[in-house]
Amino acid sequence: MRFLRNILAFIAMPAVFAAGYALAKNFLFFSISSGGKRIPFWIGALSYIAFQAILYKPMKTYIFGHELSHAIAGLLSGAKIKKFNVDEMSGSVVLTKDNIWITLAPYFFPIYTIAIIIIYVCLGWVMDIKQLYGYYLFLIGFSIFFHIALTVYILSIEQPDLKIYGAFFSYVIILAVNIITFTLLASLAFEDAISVKNVFFQAYHNIISIYKFIYNGVTEIWLAFQKTK
Repeated sequence: MRFLRNILAFIAMPAVFAAGYALAKNFLFFSISSGGKRIPFWIGALSYIAFQAILYKPMKTYIFGHELSHAIAGLLSGAKIKKFNVDEMSGSVVLTKDNIWITLAPYFFPIYTIAIIIIYVCLGWVMDIKQLYGYYLFLIGFSIFFHIALTVYILSIEQPDLKIYGAFFSYVIILAVNIITFTLLASLAFEDAISVKNVFFQAYHNIISIYKFIYNGVTEIWLAFQKTK
């Protein structure tokens, strides 16, 4: 089964990179075209990078969010929480069931960013939040780069989660779902947001193009090989 998963992941890699390119292209255009309106977001992002580089990695905060993501994914999958534990450098959650969604959720579920968006939306129901938008963007930038930086760091360390379904397969799934997650988050987090429809439309055409290119290349190589016989 693991061998089959690795084959599927290998076949899916071009599609994942094509979708990632579509997201990066749209986000870059969005950032440039928005002028100074998104400066608080970038200040928040740079603030987190400086915070981690100069001070320390807030691992306990990350680990709490990591284990909570396992727990939330488990609850949404119908599991029950039997044990939840977090300390300075490790944590654990014991659930009554497991699946790939539960196992890999922390790596593509930026829980603090999602919490900030939910709180901001809820505040909008009871007060005028326009004056809070700059602070909101700052926190979005800070929390997103918190998630990215510490997820990359934690993945650089041997992770038992990745062994369950195989490291290569898990990495491809994590990258693919992160692309979808960040596309959806961008559409929720920003006013005049990135169009989810545009990103997925461009991703679709990129994927078709890259597989056509691979197919044509393989066909030419095969025909050339046949002629040498």
